[in-house]
Amino acid sequence: MSTTPSRPGFWHFTREFLRDPRAIGAVFPSSPYLARKMAALVPEGEGLVLELGPGLGPVTRALLERGIAPADLVLVERSPRMVAHLRQRFPGVEVIEGDAARLGDYLHQRGPARAIVSSLPLRSMPSSLVQQILDQFPAIGRAGTVFIQFTYHSRSSCQAIIPQVFVHDGRHFIWRNLPPARVDRFSLRHPDA
Repeated sequence: MSTTPSRPGFWHFTREFLRDPRAIGAVFPSSPYLARKMAALVPEGEGLVLELGPGLGPVTRALLERGIAPADLVLVERSPRMVAHLRQRFPGVEVIEGDAARLGDYLHQRGPARAIVSSLPLRSMPSSLVQQILDQFPAIGRAGTVFIQFTYHSRSSCQAIIPQVFVHDGRHFIWRNLPPARVDRFSLRHPDA
């Protein structure tokens, strides 16, 4: 598996970064090492896997290679150019062109998510928008739903602002990513716990 994106894909990524750096949040696409670690943290079983901010699709690819059925995978991407790229690259996977702040609108007829896998640049987004996104997670999940988020900040993730019904249950460092990344996993407790 190649560790660098294809030239057309890299151009898509670079163009989106130059257009809106805060929305992309990275200078380089996620490496296969980071993508595989995020995919490995998704629990086995059936149910919806929701990917937020898939960009060019390195994590999407890793999720599919891990065995997540295309019918169980839903991508939410804001950039129309990235959406077109994802739809062409991953036929059979539902790609929603939209904002993660409106997840409830998109998923109201789908079952609860078993995993929410996020490449959103939460640390560079306005805090009110981040809170709006995170506050939706309990409503689209169930007991045991996991939330997987990566960051380039080695000592801090979104742990301080994640809804209290989520428990932090793992942290992993991916040194072979450029730049090195940290992946955090949170699990949704039963509301009565």
